[in-house]
Amino acid sequence: MKFVIVVLDGLRPDQLDEAVTPNLAEMSKIGLRLVRHTSSFPSETRVSSAALATGAHSSAHGIIGNRFLANGRSIDGSSLAALVTLGSERGGVLTATTIGEVLAAHGRAMLSIGSQSQGSFGLSSWGSWQTGAAAFWVHDPSKFSSTAAVHRTASSFPLLPPDERPARATIERVVDLFFSFLTKAALPEVSLLWLSEPDITYHMFGLQHPTAREVLHEVDRQFGRIFAWWSEKGEREGVQLIAASDHGHAIIGEKVSVLNHLQRSGFKVGYELTPDVDAAITAQRVVNIWVRDREGRLLTEMYHSLSEEPWFGVAFSRKAADGSPLVANTLPLSAVMAEHQRSADLSFVLADCSAANRNAPPDAVYYDGAYPIGVGMHGGLSANELSSLCILAGNGFKTGVAAVPTSIVDLVPTILSSLRLPLPSTVQGRIIDEALQDREDSSQYDVEDASVSVASSARRATVFRERYGQRLYLRGAAVTRLAQPKNGRPDANPTQLNT
Repeated sequence: MKFVIVVLDGLRPDQLDEAVTPNLAEMSKIGLRLVRHTSSFPSETRVSSAALATGAHSSAHGIIGNRFLANGRSIDGSSLAALVTLGSERGGVLTATTIGEVLAAHGRAMLSIGSQSQGSFGLSSWGSWQTGAAAFWVHDPSKFSSTAAVHRTASSFPLLPPDERPARATIERVVDLFFSFLTKAALPEVSLLWLSEPDITYHMFGLQHPTAREVLHEVDRQFGRIFAWWSEKGEREGVQLIAASDHGHAIIGEKVSVLNHLQRSGFKVGYELTPDVDAAITAQRVVNIWVRDREGRLLTEMYHSLSEEPWFGVAFSRKAADGSPLVANTLPLSAVMAEHQRSADLSFVLADCSAANRNAPPDAVYYDGAYPIGVGMHGGLSANELSSLCILAGNGFKTGVAAVPTSIVDLVPTILSSLRLPLPSTVQGRIIDEALQDREDSSQYDVEDASVSVASSARRATVFRERYGQRLYLRGAAVTRLAQPKNGRPDANPTQLNT
């Protein structure tokens, strides 16, 4: 049994359409579609890359965001050099064991081909390319492999357009390299192919723009080449095909600058902890704040300054020595499987826009960053951002629809179990028994409501969760205003993050 996993970056499952994505639609009919499949939190690409590699959430693997603070300075997760430097200082980049490491330890192989950022590619195939396994990062194959076969294969193709947006030729190269590899070598036990679209185009145009639909059709066409090979040959040879996305997308409805807000409120805030900065911040859909020496009074003051704003959503903080959240009226980061030694002292998700603007689209959200209003964004706790595609096909899988909760972290244990390989102790996902042919047909567990809330006199914050198979699955979040905020804007209805 062998596995080919094709990741379609940022593809929201409700974007599948018979006319636009005929190949994915056909695979849905003949395979098994996981209709309650979700991302990890925060629903950012580097976090998802690590989750897909380890079968664990950020609380175990340690990549807590696309960008995070370590040793007082900002770490850009898109940079492999920054990650490797962090690893040399802290004893490891990922603090959980990867599928690549398990395969290598048992004499198995992994093929990695991707067009995402260098850091994301390195994380998704961690423990594989370091051991000499075939790894093609399409932007520069020499970065991850010294294997002569890899260099010979890659050198037969012309250079790609630099920073191509939309990345049509770039994703085509991923598929070209896969088929070129098959002419020279046997398919290994696990192959991971990562297409950086439609995510790039969604960030440029949103989800409904004609160009976005054109690019999504091209993504489906490139996937269709793999699907056709599998249908004609791979299926007969026992190859299991998985089509998946790493997260979904919401739409940027309004923009804010949390840094400017805090500075105007008198706090000494910057992007790194320098001598004249008391708190460092990273922000996109999730805002993370680290304060010097985890000073509790300063954290509390910042929380009160932020919490009355209409764009302030569900908030989390690290656990104090007594096990309670460091900041009163916040939920613990462990509630979303995100507490790690690298975690911020205070984190919060920016809210959606419907409470302040009733004319806003239901998937419109607040955002702090460089992308313009109207385009796609992810990272938060809305159902649109968490919602992820997953379709399984092959003789090892059942067919139809599985309506039980599943997550991106469940893929590693399911694959390793099918290969009769041991699961690392750091795995937090479960084997998807409901998907496997050799397991019982009926669902083994009840789905239990495991939502958690915290309330103050002014607001109630809730994270909607389900417990299934002794695992927690995130479904969304909401903030209900219990009192009118200081800016006087009416806010009687809940700020729904689970649209």
